[in-house]
Amino acid sequence: MKNLLVIVSLLLACNKPVAPPPPAPKPPLRVLKITSECANDIWVQQENHAGAPALTKLSKGQSATFSIPDEGLPSTRYWAKTGCDDTGNNCRVGQSSPPCPATGCTPPVDSKLEATWGCTLPKEQKEQCAKTAQGHHLKNTWWNASAVDGFTLPFSVVVSGASPADCAPVNCSMLDQNNCPASEALPPAYPGGVDLRVQGDAGCFSPCMALTYPAFGGKGIQPPSDPRAAEFCCPTPPVSPAQCSSGPVAKTKYVEAIHKMCADTTYGYAYDDALGLRQCDPKVELQLIFCPGVPAAQR
Repeated sequence: MKNLLVIVSLLLACNKPVAPPPPAPKPPLRVLKITSECANDIWVQQENHAGAPALTKLSKGQSATFSIPDEGLPSTRYWAKTGCDDTGNNCRVGQSSPPCPATGCTPPVDSKLEATWGCTLPKEQKEQCAKTAQGHHLKNTWWNASAVDGFTLPFSVVVSGASPADCAPVNCSMLDQNNCPASEALPPAYPGGVDLRVQGDAGCFSPCMALTYPAFGGKGIQPPSDPRAAEFCCPTPPVSPAQCSSGPVAKTKYVEAIHKMCADTTYGYAYDDALGLRQCDPKVELQLIFCPGVPAAQR
């Protein structure tokens, strides 16, 4: 009888349904990695990146990753703030949005990355892709690391998952406020020169921002289409892209300095498109590094 029970048990075990294998792990989402090599703590602030923290504190050598959903993300922006309180606000540099300190928000001259992340869903799921403000489904990833408004910290952007020929990196590691023009001729309003250094060592104005910002040393000419500022701000209309590129802004000390300090890899003025805007495969991954390999005295 005992042997019969053993045989029956073995037969039942052989006929027991085999559990299906666990599902294969889902490939990781694309990520934007932000790293700090700055001597002092920084706070990374972002706009329009749904699901990501608005503020992230990074000490030297630390990184944070921001997952990019498969459906894409339009119009995101990332920049660094320094000299902040324990909440990441009231910052000496980069506090260009509320809550503003008692002295007012600093000018929006931040060294920053701006990106619209393309959709990586399969074609049959295109309708699930995020859309631009104009209602178009996101396709490619577009990004720039612009100095059109000015700059604060040195930075670089490293590219992976895309051909460098089509999606070149950015090297602004030599940005240095000591090289911000202290006397920029901006005719017709200021032919004698304008100091582009933001008061309080809070960054460097671009010519347009210096003319239009009302504080911290800015001249407060409003709006950018004002004849005294239009050729340096290039609003369209009235200034066409061709007029902008052949006009005085492209020949300023500021643009010359940006091209030199950023190794001809980023925008220096509004229609500096040959150096600025990147159109990349939607699977591209970026790493934004603040203070990359820069001596501490320049951070």
